Amino acid sequence: MTSPRVPFSVATAVEQLDTHSYRVNLDDSYCIGSVPNGGYTASCVLAVASQHLSPRGQPDTLTAHIDYIARVSAAPAIVVVEDIKLGRQLSTLHLTLWQDGLLPHAPWVDRSASRRVVLAYATQTDLRTFTGLSFKTGYQASPAAVLPPRPDLEALKRDSQGDALWFEPKTPKTLAFARSLKNWHFYLLRDGPVVPGAVDIWVRTASGEPITQAVLPYLVDSFPYNIVTLLTAPEIRKRLQAPREGLKETLGDEARSKMWFPTVVMNLEVKKRLPEEGVEWMALRATSKLIQDGRLDLEIQALNANGDLVALGHQVALMLSLERNLAKRGTSGKSAL
Repeated sequence: MTSPRVPFSVATAVEQLDTHSYRVNLDDSYCIGSVPNGGYTASCVLAVASQHLSPRGQPDTLTAHIDYIARVSAAPAIVVVEDIKLGRQLSTLHLTLWQDGLLPHAPWVDRSASRRVVLAYATQTDLRTFTGLSFKTGYQASPAAVLPPRPDLEALKRDSQGDALWFEPKTPKTLAFARSLKNWHFYLLRDGPVVPGAVDIWVRTASGEPITQAVLPYLVDSFPYNIVTLLTAPEIRKRLQAPREGLKETLGDEARSKMWFPTVVMNLEVKKRLPEEGVEWMALRATSKLIQDGRLDLEIQALNANGDLVALGHQVALMLSLERNLAKRGTSGKSAL
């Protein structure tokens, strides 16, 4: 049975309990298997940071560092905020997301039974008032920065076959457990990456909701199901995509349906504030330096439809059996990935 799609604004709603404690509810429709997508979880935590410092006029996350120290559940959670530094332009918060053993009254968590599952540092500001020098760097002129031609966005909306260069890949039915993927439309180049090790993606939400500032943490951790295959070196990718050959069994569609890529740590830097009403389209460029011993690094550039850089993301993920995702969690209170 398919879970109904829950609007992002509802799935990241925050309830303030006291001056430094907040309740969120991690929604099942944003899960991979039984675990909420790491970027979606980060969005919930940073929604707390935004609400906590909005009275100070600092609703925007400038930078965030998020550690996923244990397996998150699609369930209620308490986020406890510690004011590390409250400044006039920049303020820094430490946020802890707790699950299990939650209490209906203060102190809201039972530290003998509750689990700390996510730790985050967030630097908050008001991006609308940020001023200072702005320069392009030499990177913009480098071969690595050259982007492929922009698609006909209206053509992509009308037909998943897209235009002459771009199309929407279909997620295999074997990945039905990856419910978070259903919240997005991803579009890829027909002929594969133009730069080895870099994948260009155009994205819009499946619900038609705009992509707002609050969505950015979720956006930079959302990719087509075959992202790892696309990131591999051309000669390896050719073998992966060829029928009944060697590595096909390692990262082919059937094998991919048995794998889980949990985020271990994620960093986010916001370069530019999106319009208040949000945008319909964003472009992502995902790059990876080395897939080693079941560890995957990902660097993300998020750009608006005009090609302006909006945010940078970096994460480390593991490549694990899906059984680890679905296994019943222990009750020791120290469950880890």
